Amino acid sequence: MSSVLHKLSKEIGIKEDELVIAGLRAYIRSELGKIGAQLHVFYHKYGINSIKDLEHAIEKGTVVESDVFEDLTRIDYLESQLIKLKKLKRNV
Repeated sequence: MSSVLHKLSKEIGIKEDELVIAGLRAYIRSELGKIGAQLHVFYHKYGINSIKDLEHAIEKGTVVESDVFEDLTRIDYLESQLIKLKKLKRNV
């Protein structure tokens, strides 16, 4: 891998560490976009803006938890991944 990185670095005239950082940033942006799109589908489906809104609808009885449990757990996972990636993005 490092030989590929070294070769590419020389060919395009960018330091290896800058190339790695640029690649990481691009990857994180891409993943944030994918997660954002998936969350948008769920948010639109339930007319919410976050998992808290869905949990509130469950508490109010507007939505039955057993009917949305899979989506609820998926939204929770996606939102946690979004937070992790945003933190990583700030540090890269």
